[in-house]
Amino acid sequence: MGKHGARRRSMATELKVLVPGFSEKLPISDQLAECFDSGDGGAGMTAFLVSPFGTAVWHVEVGRDGHGAFLGRRWPEFVEAHGIGVGWFLVLRHVGRGVLTVKAFDANGFLKEFGQTLTVPGVPAPQIETGRARKPQFIRPLWRNSMEKMPIPSEFLKRGYISDEELNGRMATFVTPFRDFWHIELEKDGSNVFFAGAWSKFLEFQGIKDGEALLIRYQGNMIFTIEVFGFNGCRRNLKHQGIRFQQTENSEETNSSKKTEESEEANSSKSTEQTEEANSSQSTEQSVEANSSQNAQQTEEANSSQNAELTSKEGQSQKEANISSGKRKQREEKIMPKSSTNPLDNRARKNCEYETGSQPWIRKQLNANSLRYYLVLPGDFCVRVGFLEKCTIKLKTSERNGSWEVNGCVYKPNQWKLSKGWRTFCRENELKVGDVCTFNVVKSTLWHVDIERC
Repeated sequence: MGKHGARRRSMATELKVLVPGFSEKLPISDQLAECFDSGDGGAGMTAFLVSPFGTAVWHVEVGRDGHGAFLGRRWPEFVEAHGIGVGWFLVLRHVGRGVLTVKAFDANGFLKEFGQTLTVPGVPAPQIETGRARKPQFIRPLWRNSMEKMPIPSEFLKRGYISDEELNGRMATFVTPFRDFWHIELEKDGSNVFFAGAWSKFLEFQGIKDGEALLIRYQGNMIFTIEVFGFNGCRRNLKHQGIRFQQTENSEETNSSKKTEESEEANSSKSTEQTEEANSSQSTEQSVEANSSQNAQQTEEANSSQNAELTSKEGQSQKEANISSGKRKQREEKIMPKSSTNPLDNRARKNCEYETGSQPWIRKQLNANSLRYYLVLPGDFCVRVGFLEKCTIKLKTSERNGSWEVNGCVYKPNQWKLSKGWRTFCRENELKVGDVCTFNVVKSTLWHVDIERC
């Protein structure tokens, strides 16, 4: 089996409903049983169940009989010790090396709070989620009357996970593993709150049917994630939408000559100046409109055709490029430190990708300049998400409460930047060189930021 198949096995996840008889022997899917398979079909193997109390690891037998695989010896003791009853929902997740984590939801579908985080030797700590370390979440079987709009459990609202101010915003955002964003309107009817509006379209696009089960996790700031469990109890994948663009070089290179490529790679800001000189007959607005109508592939084709034209005017283009390069170099020596030409900048530029469409996002790796001065964004992305002129953008994260207001403005014809307030955001979120920020555009002036720390 290839490494991708092995990874799918190692991260197998399954939902079980405890019905009479399952307290003695819990049937599990072949997919989950294969995680313990050493060639004998899973028989005679041991699963290490992490107690939700965060105090012990239970050695539970993984067996097999004529009806399939199951959790056997020591499973009844595990159920009794944790007070798990008939009608409860259990999410079993294999995190590697025979370790199973267990999330227990009571008969009403609410996560049972047992205790604290447990560190299991040999398994990365972030993978072992127990008790209070988990985000607020609930499980709901999806019935036919919830296909058009689904109620948020009243008990979930009473626990205060979502503030009245957030509910009054009348909008929730569901994020898929592909970072597709679905904006779902909230409908209020007295004390009841429903996922409505685009909810039915979301279910239809994902092929979610009545009778399947949803695990909905609240990340904060009206951001939700979702897992779907099919009729067999196994978690199934969600579908992907949107168009992805890979930014391999600065976006202003769409109109520059290949003869300046080495100079652009050495210093990204020189490329902008050369582009302005080579395209001096164009206004900023024309440049923006041209870029907003091109995708990454069209840009490369445009470069090829422009290079042919520029070759016939080589003398004039080279002269303008040399003059602008000299001017830019003098200015940079005065206002920018030598570290601005650090090779890390080029790596960061090449590590930028984004998607537009109905649920846009952009992923940027931070370098020294973006932490010290401002964050530069490709103009094509900004135009497509409605960031057309100077404005204030509110940034939110799941790691900290509150928000940060950051000024955004047009920096160059093909570049936008986040400036005033950006360094404060970096400092208070303890960002460092090499960290990756994914900006999920909820709306043009509200971005939710996911942080991947290096």
